Amino acid sequence: MKVFIEELNKNCRKESEDEVETEEQKEPEKPEETEKPEETEKPEETEKPKEQKDPKDWKDPKDWKEPKDWKEPKDWKDPWNWNWKDLWGWKAPTDQTVSGENANSEAKPANPARAAAGTNTGASSKSAVTVEAVYLGVKDYGTEGIDKDHKDSFLYRFEVEGTEKIYKIDNGAKDAEGNYAYPIQNLLKEGYRYRLTFDNDTVIAVEELDAPLAFSPVVQGTPGEGTLKNFLMTALEPVGTTLYIYGGGWDWQDLGSAVQAKTLGVSSDWVQFFESQDENFTYKEKDGDEAKKDPVNSYYPYGEYNEYYYAGLDCSGYVGWAVYNAIETENGLEGYASGATGMAKKLADQGWGTWTHDLKAPDGNDGSEMKPGDIISIDGHVWISLGTCEDGSVLILHSTPSMSRTGQPGGGVQISAVGTSEDCEAYQLADAYMSKYYPAWYERYPAYLCDPARYFTAENENAGRFTWDTESDGAVLGDPDGLKDMEPAEVLEAVFGE
Repeated sequence: MKVFIEELNKNCRKESEDEVETEEQKEPEKPEETEKPEETEKPEETEKPKEQKDPKDWKDPKDWKEPKDWKEPKDWKDPWNWNWKDLWGWKAPTDQTVSGENANSEAKPANPARAAAGTNTGASSKSAVTVEAVYLGVKDYGTEGIDKDHKDSFLYRFEVEGTEKIYKIDNGAKDAEGNYAYPIQNLLKEGYRYRLTFDNDTVIAVEELDAPLAFSPVVQGTPGEGTLKNFLMTALEPVGTTLYIYGGGWDWQDLGSAVQAKTLGVSSDWVQFFESQDENFTYKEKDGDEAKKDPVNSYYPYGEYNEYYYAGLDCSGYVGWAVYNAIETENGLEGYASGATGMAKKLADQGWGTWTHDLKAPDGNDGSEMKPGDIISIDGHVWISLGTCEDGSVLILHSTPSMSRTGQPGGGVQISAVGTSEDCEAYQLADAYMSKYYPAWYERYPAYLCDPARYFTAENENAGRFTWDTESDGAVLGDPDGLKDMEPAEVLEAVFGE
């Protein structure tokens, strides 16, 4: 479906026909004849072997019946001789689809992105069988009825040995509110190869195959190192390599943080998706034109669930990831993704700093300047401040769908400026650092100038500015490097090690 997805991987291992019994069971060799044992003083009826009613009562080869009297293999009790198909009454997943026939739609080309090895989920079963496959996405994605209200009954497309198959997926356990966990859906990514485990016609576990792409960010923080400088270094890690995906960083069901947003380090999924795209990538409609709306081929979650949760980050997914990576030291804990408009206030509610609803453009008066590390929530967006320049412009970090050099709304995690013109100091800094340190990004996207009227407006009662407490005992982040008192140019020099 998607342009970034390349030719399907046709090398999925074929299930060996030798792993299961065939329809016709080979008869065992007849044992060699042995000398007839001497008769003993036993009742006469013992001279003739007792007729066996069931194979489980057989005692010794000398008592076996002639082959012509043997029961059909499907009736044998000895598990070594079971006929798999006779006993279980269903075909292997490689031979079937849920609907009983292959889907009519053309299979999506495979994404060149490779999945992290060793990840799996779901329970095993005595009846479980496995098969290797490429995930192709939700059946009928983007069409009417494929939405959050019907996601419990979705069917899913896979490519198996060059043929598209349609399978069910186990939705996992329910929470106290009756919501499924969708553990498998939160691991599946289009174009990636998996080993699927089935129980009857349902996928109950998946394991990603191949290794993740190696990646080293330009600037790298240290998980759990509680300083303001480390927070900003961490926030810089995905810059220039992570595209904007609405719902990116949120889980598949759009209720909390995605696996990637609760994992230390930059996800290779983000980097691989970025590398599979170009300046014509658009997060929603081509040219930003609503008249060109195309849900079937869009990365935007029109169905209100996040099919492409793994491919990039939206604004709140990005800030949630940055906070998690700066504070936590292990994967898989509770994440920090939350609604953008109220995110700054929620961080203050954690006891990590102060929040104010009073938000305005810096005017040189005390308290109006945006400090390095401040997190600002406006209506529908959230961003991180790198400080206020002398001319009142502000340098920021955020994930936003800025226009590419070909006029496509794509964008993603980047250094940007809030100011009145490209002559402002913050824009000059953003342009210089994005071009110098992130050339692949800069070829696609110019530095982005944000409108102060938009970025300093907090109409919603929960919008406002959060400032880290760096001084009290037990503060989550300290500021031994004195970044709070620096201007943006000095902050950049400190975090980039210049």
